[in-house]
Amino acid sequence: MSAWDIKPGEVQTILTTVQTKSEKLGKALTEENFTAIGEGIAWGGGLTADVSAAVGQVMTEQGENLTVIQNHISAGMAGVSNATIAYNNGQYDMAATFQAEAVKAAESGDFQYFVDHGYQG
Repeated sequence: MSAWDIKPGEVQTILTTVQTKSEKLGKALTEENFTAIGEGIAWGGGLTADVSAAVGQVMTEQGENLTVIQNHISAGMAGVSNATIAYNNGQYDMAATFQAEAVKAAESGDFQYFVDHGYQG
């Protein structure tokens, strides 16, 4: 572990920035905004029906991609913050475990490990 050089203050600054940007992304990509887009292009009835269907399909697919992106952001934040705390407490194996669990959470969307074992507060 001597190869690690973690500066908690810098980690916190980065995590705060990531959280702010993640929240901004989440606010911009709400279900209401997607619904408004769909309603906006449905105004033409039969004339724009194919466009509405195509845009709806793209929005559904991109919604799934956005969920994956948000899972990766959240998992990264949980993993990095917990690994940093563990590292600072001299718990190097636990720091590595948090990193591994972050990868799993990013892929699965299951954050239960961090709920059960993560540092609180």
